[in-house]
Amino acid sequence: MTKEQIQNAFQRLGQILHERQVMGEIAVFGGAAVVLGFDFHRATQDVDSLITEGHGQVIQAARQVEREQHLPSNWLNEQATSYLSRHNDFSFFKMYPSEGHQSGLRVLMAKPEYLLAMKLLSFRLYGYDVEDIIHLARLLNRTSEDDLLSLLKDYYPDEQVSPARTIQITNLVRQIHASPNS
Repeated sequence: MTKEQIQNAFQRLGQILHERQVMGEIAVFGGAAVVLGFDFHRATQDVDSLITEGHGQVIQAARQVEREQHLPSNWLNEQATSYLSRHNDFSFFKMYPSEGHQSGLRVLMAKPEYLLAMKLLSFRLYGYDVEDIIHLARLLNRTSEDDLLSLLKDYYPDEQVSPARTIQITNLVRQIHASPNS
């Protein structure tokens, strides 16, 4: 899903909820948060979210949006909530259908530090995860192994960082310091 597709889906989701006189709230993280918040990630498979208000109504409305806009099944899902930190470091992103009108949907988005920690915890050695980590680390000036490990520990204090993960982070640091165009 592109940024525009996600925005359109949220717009319609908010309209449906408003028509039903329901306020829904979702916290977005993962690839969708990167797509919405930054210009370096162009698309995502789905919208990883935590529905924090109006759960059943949001799910029903999301299914309607899926049918109307021909979106992937389960486009809005809570499957990746196992990667959430106890800190739940989200900030307000936007109201839908629009800021100036009574809204049906409030969207929160994971802060960049939280996104980076989540990506470090869950990342795969291919695809967008590595690219996202490199861009987020540069953006946040978290460019050393110690920076990344301490961020990971701040958000996930109970996680044991394996020797293999430490090696992966060391390799990521090399990529972070490589030329941005390489």
